[in-house]
This record gives sequence, C-alpha cells and structure tokens, in this order.
Amino acid sequence: LPRIPFVVGLTTVRATSEPRGDYENLRVVDAITPAGYRITASGEVPADDGSGLREVSIVRRVRAEDQRNARRMRTYFHTGDVEQFTGTVPGLSAAVLTDLRKSGRARLTYLDVGVMFGMSTLRRELSGTIVRVDGGATTLPMLVNGRRVRLPVIHARGRLSDAAGAEEVELHALDDPDNPILLRSRVPGFSSAVIKIDFPQPKQQQAASPIERELAAGHSAEVYGIYFSFARADIRPQSGRVLKEIAGVLVQHPDWALRIDGHTDGIGGEAANLDLSRRRAAAVKMALVKRHGIAADRLVTGGFGESRPKGRNDTPEGRAVNRRVELTRLQD
Repeated sequence: LPRIPFVVGLTTVRATSEPRGDYENLRVVDAITPAGYRITASGEVPADDGSGLREVSIVRRVRAEDQRNARRMRTYFHTGDVEQFTGTVPGLSAAVLTDLRKSGRARLTYLDVGVMFGMSTLRRELSGTIVRVDGGATTLPMLVNGRRVRLPVIHARGRLSDAAGAEEVELHALDDPDNPILLRSRVPGFSSAVIKIDFPQPKQQQAASPIERELAAGHSAEVYGIYFSFARADIRPQSGRVLKEIAGVLVQHPDWALRIDGHTDGIGGEAANLDLSRRRAAAVKMALVKRHGIAADRLVTGGFGESRPKGRNDTPEGRAVNRRVELTRLQD
C-alpha cells in the first residue's frame, strides 16, 4: 500500500458538510521544523449571515511534542484564532494512533469550537475513550497525486461526554504514526472527508503527468484539482497548478485537441446544474487560452450536469467526487 510522506507541500482537499451547507477546503503543510509544523487552511464558505460566500485563509502551528503525544483534538480552523493551541492537534496524535494499533482503545478529548472558518467559540469539551472497530486491515479509496489508490486506515468510534451529556464520534485515520492524517471524521454537527491528497515528489521519482498518461492511454482523464466558487463558474486561485499541468500536456503534444466537460453534484435543479457544468467547462477553456496561450481552436467544451455521477449524492465525499472536469482527447 502507498505511503504518504509528511513533507512541505503536502496538500489535502476536504469535503465538509455542516449546517451552512457543503464546501471544500484545502490544507497545506507549508513549513516543518524540529519544533513543529505549520498548516494553512483555505476555503470558500457560506457567510454566517447568508449574504453569499467568502474566501478564508487561516494558519495553524502545531508543536512537534503535541503531534507526538497530545490527546486533545481541535479539528476545525476558525476566523480570529491564534496560530497555536498548545496541547492540541488538528487530527490524531501519534500516541492516540499507537494506542489504537496496540490495544484497540485510546483516550481522546474533542474540542467543539463551532463551525469551520466561523468565529471560534468553545461550546463543549467532550472526553472519553474511542475504540477501534475495524478489527484488522482496512483501506479507503483516495486520489493521490492524480492516481486512484487505497490507503491503510484505522477506524475508531466512541461516545465522548461532558456535563451536558454524551455524543458519538467516528474517525478514520491514516495508519501511519509519522503522518496520522484524519481522513474522515463525524463529530457533533459536522462530517468531513479527505477526497484528494497531493505531495511533491523528488525529481528522480516523478513520472509523466497523470493527466498526460490517462489521455495517452485511454483518451480521457478525470480532473479534480480545478476548484470553482460555490454554485458558480468562477475558477478559484488554488486551481493554478492543475491548469498549468493541462497546458503543459497540450504544449508537449501540439497535435492533440481536447473536449472539456463539466460535471456537478445532484444538489439543485437538473437544468441549472446542466447550465453550470457547461459554464464551468467554458471557464476552463478560457483560462487555458488567456493564461497559458493555448489556441482556442484546440479546445471544445460541453457539460453533463448531474447526469453522470461517480459517487453518491447523499454524502459530502460523494458529492465532491461528482463535481469534476473531464478531458477527452479528440481523434482525427
């Protein structure tokens, strides 16, 4: 099974569902030192007052000591937070994961501090024991550096409580004490799932672009690294790397022409989703033409709305998989 290294540039894309709606956010490890590491979380989320969307970027610093031993989990990032919460980790620590591996049980405290990217308010501090429930090897599907793989995970759940009562939590963590990424979480009021992981590779290990490889072998490629504003066709800044990759493929293969198709989840009306998918495909074409100098006559666009789902529309991770762009190499 593949290993995910803990390195600068490690990026996770998370689909989150909470009372304000669905959204995706990115977490990037942008610094690592012997004392700890720094994460930047960014996302475009519904405004608390319902007035629209807002782009948010928040920095969190985590001490190396806490990543090894902390048992207090502060998962969500909030506007106005200080950068470091001593004694906490944004997922599971190595100590908690090791306990689950060895004995199947671990002590944990979950800090309920309100909605992601909202104002931080400590509402509850829930403590107790989580118990491993997989009974052995478990894997989850994941898109890693453009490839579909299965990652080893530890699955645990438990009832954590405070004076007000008990709440169920359920967690899936990468089975690696050096990098116990919280891949899925279900906690009071929220659920979140990592849908994509990217990390830089040494040059000697770099293969051909996954998009290039798929287009060459099967004439089509699914692309998940292009991010759009919620219910709009505006391309978000975090899409730059993948757009550059697509442009690079077209430069390497001047005889190729592509069809770009947009796909949406099943939220909203069918006609609106069809229109949105087509507008998003057109936005990708425009970005390739204007930002990267690709000839417009090498690109055609279309869209299928919600009609060709890849995942279930009743889970945040399923809906995130359905929101995608597909490229098809046109034949002569």
